[in-house]
Amino acid sequence: MKKIFFLILIAFTTTAAAQNNNYTISMDGLGAIKLGMTQAELEKLLGNKIPLTNPWDSVSGSWQDSAKIKYKNISVLLDFQRNYFAEDTFNMIIIGIQTSSPLCKTTAGIGIGVDKLKVIAAYEENDVYVLPDYEDDSYTSRSKTKATINVKDESGKRMIVFYMKNKKVVGCKIKTSFSDEE
Repeated sequence: MKKIFFLILIAFTTTAAAQNNNYTISMDGLGAIKLGMTQAELEKLLGNKIPLTNPWDSVSGSWQDSAKIKYKNISVLLDFQRNYFAEDTFNMIIIGIQTSSPLCKTTAGIGIGVDKLKVIAAYEENDVYVLPDYEDDSYTSRSKTKATINVKDESGKRMIVFYMKNKKVVGCKIKTSFSDEE
């Protein structure tokens, strides 16, 4: 009886750990969705088509696009950018992943609702920038309640942006500079 209980406990904890990995935020991405992943790779992972609004728009010269998707029952906003691999031939790659789901956390335990000082302390080894947001489009009135905390990786090409409101995390975005994927 003890052996059966022990086996069930191991199966339960393994399943719970696998589910938690689906929502882990890192400098590489969110769960199985990774920065630099192509649209085709993402569609294969999710098992459905990802509709983009401008991927073939050569008239306006649009290099970027975005899509809202459901990933493991959470809402995710993805930013895509053209990646040319031959003249007039490109694929769309992921350069940004954004969510405000409370299920998503970094390996350091940073997620929705975490205090500003805990974010800064968790990433004290990284370059961390705390930036106030603005209340208007002319950038003249700084917000007293909204800010972002940008945490960069060692190369400075990838970062996690924590969106703050009243000194608490309300969302995050993992992003990269395009040159990182060339």
